[in-house]
Amino acid sequence: MAKLFQVVAGSSRLSTRTDRLAALKGTAAMTLVSIVVSLMLTSIAIMLVGERDWLSGMVLATALPLLLLAPPLYLFSTRLIALDRQNRQLQQQAREDHLTGLFNRPHLLGMLERELALSHRHNYTVSVLLIEISDFSNLLDEHGRRTGELSLQRFANAIREKIRESDLFGRFDGAQFLLVLPHTSFEDAARMGEGLRALTANLQVPSGADEATAQMVKLNAKIGTASTENSGRNLNTLLNEADYALYQNRNEGRDKGAPPPSPT
Repeated sequence: MAKLFQVVAGSSRLSTRTDRLAALKGTAAMTLVSIVVSLMLTSIAIMLVGERDWLSGMVLATALPLLLLAPPLYLFSTRLIALDRQNRQLQQQAREDHLTGLFNRPHLLGMLERELALSHRHNYTVSVLLIEISDFSNLLDEHGRRTGELSLQRFANAIREKIRESDLFGRFDGAQFLLVLPHTSFEDAARMGEGLRALTANLQVPSGADEATAQMVKLNAKIGTASTENSGRNLNTLLNEADYALYQNRNEGRDKGAPPPSPT
């Protein structure tokens, strides 16, 4: 998935470079034509004012090229600004989930892979929380798509407001979210998971267009915790441990984690 993000981002950068090259070629052609025309007009102007009025000739020789070059240079600058804006939009679309505004799965996995590499280089712990809205499929069946989308947005916003700036948070899959916690032990991550579970347990969303009269749907979260303390720094292994912990939690009705091995 990380490679998929690289392909998407790479294609957007290639498209932008192609557009920049086309704009540059067009502007170069316009500039060349402007220079030729300006030289011709300057020669005519000098002939008209005569050799004696050399000052007027110099003014015309300077002003005419500048006046003729201004439009293509303006067009080129505005075109570059538009291309830069388009490039930023493409990059944003490549890394964000359109519904929640969080990182999407490919971008999040790429950032997690980078974080694991840094943790190996600098010898620190990375923990992850795999967070899921409980019984989300039943919520969709009973209350519809609009309530489901609103649930995802409010759930994501509630967690986003409580995490650190250094944490990485994104929508992982459907009603699942992944929270990456650099410099965080398994125990600290588990405690944070408990706090987030309690926080999201207070969330309610309306089931209907009119929030004032609609039935309120209560949300609950299930969380699986894993850490490089026991899972190593392999991305797939770490995520599998978190997924298994979430599976245990989902089946047993209480939060489970993959605890670090006891010291021998």
